[in-house]
Amino acid sequence: MLSNQIYCGDTVNFKTYSKSNKQKKRIKNAPENMKVFLNTHEPIIDRATFDLVQKHFEGRKRADKRGELDKYAGYLYCAECGSRMYRNRDKSHKGNSYRCGRHQSRKSDCSSHCISGNNLDKIVLTAIKKVTKYAREHSDEFYSDAIKNGEAEAAKNLKESESLRNEYESKIKQIDNAIQLLYMDRSNGKITDERYDMLSENFEKEQSKLKAKLKELNSQFGEVKVREKSVSDFISKAKRYVTISKVTPELLRAFIERIEVHEKAVKRSRTCGNHIVIYFTFHPDKAFRLDGEMDELGMTKFA
Repeated sequence: MLSNQIYCGDTVNFKTYSKSNKQKKRIKNAPENMKVFLNTHEPIIDRATFDLVQKHFEGRKRADKRGELDKYAGYLYCAECGSRMYRNRDKSHKGNSYRCGRHQSRKSDCSSHCISGNNLDKIVLTAIKKVTKYAREHSDEFYSDAIKNGEAEAAKNLKESESLRNEYESKIKQIDNAIQLLYMDRSNGKITDERYDMLSENFEKEQSKLKAKLKELNSQFGEVKVREKSVSDFISKAKRYVTISKVTPELLRAFIERIEVHEKAVKRSRTCGNHIVIYFTFHPDKAFRLDGEMDELGMTKFA
C-alpha cells in the first residue's frame, strides 16, 4: 500500500505479465517495463509525501550498535555500478566512511569508491547552500532556468497540442452519439443487426485509439505540472531554510534526490578527491548552469 502510486494520482499498467496464455500464474514485471501515467485521477495523498515515504524505505534504516541512524541511507549511490553505498566506521572510531555495497559484498569487480563522511558533509552542505541561495535571491531566474531546460520546449509542444486535445475529446463525444443513434436505428429496424455490429465495432475501435491518444496527452500535461510544482516547492523551501549550518536528514529530504560518488582519479590517494554528482529535488535529470559551477540541472559537481 505504501508504495502504490495509485494513491498519489497515477495509473501504473503492466505490473505483471504471463509467459503464456495457458498459464494462470502472473509474474511481477520489472519497473522499467511498466507504463506509468501521471495525474490520471484525484490523489489521496500529495506527491511530496508519497516520495518521502519511498525515500524512507530505501537503504538501511536500522540504527547501528551505537544507536545512530545513517542520514545518507537511500540517497548515496555508486556512480559506476549504481548500487547503494553503505556507512562503515573505522577501528579508531574517529569517523565514518562510505563504500560501494557491491564491492563490500564481492558481488562485482566494482571498486570501493570510498569517501569519508566528513568530506561528504562538507561537499553536500556547500552545494545546498549555493543552490538554495540562488533560488532564494534570484527566484525568477532560478525558476526560468529550471523550467527552460527541456520543460519549456515540452510546455510549448503541449500548448500547441491543446487544440488537438480538444479535438480528441470532441470526436470521442461524437462517436458516443453516433453509437447511440446506431442503437436506436437498429431498435427501429432501420438497419440490420449485422450492419449494426460492423459499424459499432469500427466506431469503438476508432474511439479506443482516440482515448489512448488523449490519455497520453493528459499524462504529458501532468508531467509538466509536476515539474513546475517541484521547482516552486524548492524555491519555497529555500526561502524557509535561510540559515544552514550542518547536513541533517530533514535537509536532505527537503533538497536532495540522489547523490552519486565516482571513484578517485588516483585510487587509494589521500590527496585526490572523489567526483561527486548531486541531484536536487527540483529537477533530477536535465542540463542547467549556475555561475559556472552547476553544469547540469539538479546536478552539482565537485572534484
